[in-house]
Amino acid sequence: MSQADRERWEARYADPGTDLHKGPSGLLKRHAPPAAPGIRALELACGLGHNALWLAERGYIVDALDISYRALQMARTAMQQRGLAGVNFIVADLDCFPLPHYAYDLVYVFRFLDRRLFPAIRARVRPGGMVIYQTLNIRWADNHTPTHTGHMLELGELPRFFPGWTVLEASDEGRYSTFVGVKP
Repeated sequence: MSQADRERWEARYADPGTDLHKGPSGLLKRHAPPAAPGIRALELACGLGHNALWLAERGYIVDALDISYRALQMARTAMQQRGLAGVNFIVADLDCFPLPHYAYDLVYVFRFLDRRLFPAIRARVRPGGMVIYQTLNIRWADNHTPTHTGHMLELGELPRFFPGWTVLEASDEGRYSTFVGVKP
């Protein structure tokens, strides 16, 4: 991303009228593995950290990355107010920031797409670990113009990034594409 992208996200989180998602993703709630000692998760483009905080409440150690300083500051404040630990909020421009080199039990991504990251995402999941991924597909462009379709999935595209994985859920319902899979 460019400095302009960072500024756009900073402005979004600075606007008190912005409709920001307030709770964890239903997809994450349905599929996240049960917490166990030392279970690790990685979130890309975490925004205000709602998903990371939800996992931390359940005992996960989470590395949560986002480009927005403001969003992560708000997420850290929420973590402190809830008396939580276990979330490492990391300011990261995913265009140039290397993903942490851990073997994660869970890697999850919502409403973010950079196809160049799929090899790194696959490499960060330990055998038996899981990916939960959901982002916009090209149907979004039907009602939202102008739109950069390069930031949207083609229908059926997402599972192709995870060949050989056990697919727990894959769909292109409405304007979102979803994949939940377990690494062999």
